[in-house]
Amino acid sequence: MNKKSRRSLIDIYKTMLFTRGSRRYLVLAAMLTLFVFGAEAQYRGSLRGTVTDPAGAVVPGAKVTLLNPETNETKSALTNASGIYTFSGLSEATYRLTVEREGFKKKDVTGIALLSDQLNALDVKLEIGNAQQTVTVSGSEAAALDTEDATLSGTIDSNQIQHLPSYNRDVFQLAQLAPGVFGDGSQSSGGGTNNNPGNQGPGGTGSSQAGIFATENGPQIQAKGGQYETNGVTVDGISTVSAVWGGTSVITPSEDSIASVTVVATSYDAEVGRFSGGQIAVTSKSGTNDLHGSLFFKVSRPGLNAYQRWNGVGSDAAGTPAARGLNRDTSRFNNYGGSLGGPIWKNRIFAFFNVETSPFSSSATAQGWYETSQFDSSAGPSGSIAGKYLSYKGEGVSSTQLIQQTCATIGLTEGVNCATTSAGLDIGSPLKNGLGAQDPTYGGSSSTPGIGGGLDGVPDIADFNTINPTTVSQIQYNGRLDADVTKQDHASFAIYWVPTSNTSYNGPTRSANLWHHSQVNDAFAVIWNHIFSPTLLNEARANAAGWRWNEISTNPQEPFGLPQDSIDNIGDISFNYFGAPGPSNFNQWTYSYTDVLTKVLGRHNIKTGGDLTRLYYLNNPVYAARPGFNFRNIWDFANDAPYSESGQFDSQTGVPFANRQDDRVNVLGFFVKTTSRRVQT
Repeated sequence: MNKKSRRSLIDIYKTMLFTRGSRRYLVLAAMLTLFVFGAEAQYRGSLRGTVTDPAGAVVPGAKVTLLNPETNETKSALTNASGIYTFSGLSEATYRLTVEREGFKKKDVTGIALLSDQLNALDVKLEIGNAQQTVTVSGSEAAALDTEDATLSGTIDSNQIQHLPSYNRDVFQLAQLAPGVFGDGSQSSGGGTNNNPGNQGPGGTGSSQAGIFATENGPQIQAKGGQYETNGVTVDGISTVSAVWGGTSVITPSEDSIASVTVVATSYDAEVGRFSGGQIAVTSKSGTNDLHGSLFFKVSRPGLNAYQRWNGVGSDAAGTPAARGLNRDTSRFNNYGGSLGGPIWKNRIFAFFNVETSPFSSSATAQGWYETSQFDSSAGPSGSIAGKYLSYKGEGVSSTQLIQQTCATIGLTEGVNCATTSAGLDIGSPLKNGLGAQDPTYGGSSSTPGIGGGLDGVPDIADFNTINPTTVSQIQYNGRLDADVTKQDHASFAIYWVPTSNTSYNGPTRSANLWHHSQVNDAFAVIWNHIFSPTLLNEARANAAGWRWNEISTNPQEPFGLPQDSIDNIGDISFNYFGAPGPSNFNQWTYSYTDVLTKVLGRHNIKTGGDLTRLYYLNNPVYAARPGFNFRNIWDFANDAPYSESGQFDSQTGVPFANRQDDRVNVLGFFVKTTSRRVQT
């Protein structure tokens, strides 16, 4: 791409981003500016080996060249006096290695698949001959190996991820396949994760459609006998562990965005020493010089699911037709998405983008007992709290279909404490004994709930058929840019952004209770690698990961200023309470700043560095600021006369004792690690 073409491309970006005056586009422009002027994937892998002659003696001064065919990135080094070559700061890819030395045939090793984020080993034996002659070895004959330390680990590559089964595309379920870890491996009813014994956190993804959209996902593996809460989880070097629950990731990457998953069970690197258990490292895919992409569509329908064999189609031992559908997954939803990767500036800047979504909608019917519109309009004296409830738009039942019932149906006596009407049941009339006074006709049990001012022929309660529509919107975006800024400098930017929302009736089916829950999970990383020399590399990293929601701001229709009022059983029925469910407000983040310096001294590899981790956690228990009141019947409710009160607050001052918590924790760490390579003499 020439300079003119590059300028045109940037102009196009500017036109796209600034022709609209919203702040959202300004933020996107800033991100894209960072992309264009430098980004490359995390370069945490390395390759080293010893070059020897046919007799096994070391060959110093040999020229070793490492090529990434996907991006044409080339690195060169000379073997030292011990015949050792080292390449650091390597991304996950399949490489080509060339070794040249006067008096020996040129050795060309292709198809070297490096293990991600690890020190790989590949020794090369030269043959005596003319330097113009070339000996080519395929990667199947000379694969890089993890023999440089005592780590017990396993890597699950992209091909395995695509073909191994995992419920709802949750790649963390495959971590149980790695050597050195223990996991139940079974699935709970409905297909979700069966948590291991002793689980103390949110655990693995359940049988809902959460999957990669889970708020917090705890891979159910145990290493060295520890609990999963001691595990560490990273995505592209980003620590995505929850600020509250160890071993629980706030990001579950889409399968199409993952190049590999490495699980280290023992003897993990000192730089990840914050967690004492297993280390789960996810490496995302990156762009190359070739344009590549993918599309998928997954359909989940009850008609495509098999019955369990003990409860399937056919007859039981007695010849009775077996029940059908009791042991079959009845979920109905779709998963679809795709990815696209390629060059922005050939051989210099590469991009990869992945998106996956799983929208879900359903509708459930139910029956419930609510007050009638006649009760709403006649009960509740002026100035009462009950009057505010009954006049609040949306507190009435969200249904127009009444189911005719009789007094006997609910265990009340016709003409005594109940009268059947065509629009519901008359169970009394408002009290006249003054606001705050309780119903003197209450008989002490649900079968004698009291009739207030007496039966008046006006229907007060009714059985309604209700419909609860549920709509779920969930989508995951993953973006990554990789670039060679200079021959010595590499930079990277990676992002996961997961917005989800859910709309359904939360609690009784009252119009105001059409609840909206909206949250965002995301993770970001910026990395800068600088190669001072073939034997000295520095990696600087800054990243953040977290999630947040505020159910007060997403539910302006709810009367959060009114308490939650519950009425005891009336006869044989449970009456649906008044008031909104308790909202929550959470916001948690993990910020990390890391710098690692790698130095090769002869046959020794020295890594040293430090990191600062900052944990931010907001727990705003707004649900605790609202009292709850209990009433023996609806006439006590209408008269503001409860018999008990509950709440997480001081009864004298009214101040909530479950106050807002803004927790801040700083974790500072330093490490030094050395590994040595044995040299044959």
